[in-house]
Amino acid sequence: MHNSRGEIGLGKKRSTSVSSRALSKTIDEIFIRFSSALRTAQIYEPNNQTFIGHIHSLFSLLENILSQEGGASFRFQENTLFFNNTRIKFDFFSYNNFKFLADEFREKDIGAIGFEPGLSDKELSEFIVLLANPPENKEASFEDISTQLISRGITHIFLERIHPYDAAARMKAEKVKPAAKKVFFRSIKHLKESFENNKENQKLQLKTTRRLIQAMVDLISRDESFIIGMTNIKNYDDYTVNHSTNVAVLSLCFGRRLGLDKEELTELGLSAFFHDIGKLDIPEEILDKKDKLSEEERKIMEKHTLHGVEKLLSLKDSSFLPVKTLYVVLEHHLWANLSGYPNYWKRNKISLYSKIVKICDFFDSVTTERPYRDYVLTWDQALSLMLEKSGTEFDPVLLKVFASMVGVYPIGSLVALNTEELGIVMEANPEVALMLRPKVKLITDRNGKKIDGEIIDLTEMNPTKGEYKRSIVKSLDPRQYNIQVADYFLAQEN
Repeated sequence: MHNSRGEIGLGKKRSTSVSSRALSKTIDEIFIRFSSALRTAQIYEPNNQTFIGHIHSLFSLLENILSQEGGASFRFQENTLFFNNTRIKFDFFSYNNFKFLADEFREKDIGAIGFEPGLSDKELSEFIVLLANPPENKEASFEDISTQLISRGITHIFLERIHPYDAAARMKAEKVKPAAKKVFFRSIKHLKESFENNKENQKLQLKTTRRLIQAMVDLISRDESFIIGMTNIKNYDDYTVNHSTNVAVLSLCFGRRLGLDKEELTELGLSAFFHDIGKLDIPEEILDKKDKLSEEERKIMEKHTLHGVEKLLSLKDSSFLPVKTLYVVLEHHLWANLSGYPNYWKRNKISLYSKIVKICDFFDSVTTERPYRDYVLTWDQALSLMLEKSGTEFDPVLLKVFASMVGVYPIGSLVALNTEELGIVMEANPEVALMLRPKVKLITDRNGKKIDGEIIDLTEMNPTKGEYKRSIVKSLDPRQYNIQVADYFLAQEN
């Protein structure tokens, strides 16, 4: 009897597990089909066979879910997408679909889209077309779309407005960049104060740190490219503080691309923020030494990872720090092939957060001027160097995602165009096939005269010639042209 019950219990558990996996797979397919149908409807007419195929597939999947659960809905909450009560975990390959849907929902002030039993494929098709091509008045798009649902007899689909407490999602577009600047500079100031307090054995304001990281996460969901561009700001006189803030920003953008949720991103951001706190114990004459370090000085420098862990463990309010932060502080100089430092008992396995921070730390470091280095790499040069070290110093899969995030021509790169104009890359193109065609701000005209030009999309075509209007010829070193790239990001939306 006892054995029989044990077998039945195990059978139920396995059945539930299989059912859960099947449901998760179905939800992933619905997510992909929904975003694909919406994209297709923005390009083609409703009678297009590609669009019809997406609708049939999506309807079949929704019909299955509706019969099982009695309802189906997409819902954005705190920049996380849920289908019913299941969080949709996107990855590197599905990130563009996630960002596309997030932008569509936000632009139309939609917090949730629900489907009810009785849904027909005709209703679904009409709704997708309406959502893809809403009325012109964007200020009232939510009301207009809701009204259109009723007038067209679409009764098995409902909309909900964005929750009033979802501040980042509801923030007007023109306020995002000023808010991002404010949070960025507040973070630098806060980290500087934290380091000074730590030197004097005063309590760190970790609640404030957490709030700043969470604000960064929300703003990254609105304008990732602009915030990445802010990391072009390099304060040589306060390198450790500025560098640590840049690494935190890059790590958050990177983690979001990997599909980490808000709590995971907060943990990652805190870890990146304090990754170099151990350098407070390293003498400045070693940190800023212009010549090559002696063997003894190198050993002292390498101890900053251990000093950092000791500092964090001794904090009075250390309960506000995730345990993963300790691993990042300890491991961010370990290589993917397990060389590097420090040499400690658990170095046969490096944490995901440590691998992320390692990549961002190196990237920001080699693109920043330092007293002990007679060269500074441009962003694309840094990326090329890192790709050469793929599999040895850097995790190859993660590095591929990072390269995609910053782009072939990274955000902030100075580029020469075939029109003899110069421009600064402001936004990478998310489509793999169009990675060579980012959005660029023109800063000189064809005669080399500096201008405050518009931001142009390099995918723009010349309709008469059937070719691209502009193309990048090569990237340039902004220092040789006396150009401060950060100024162009700071000048936006003042």
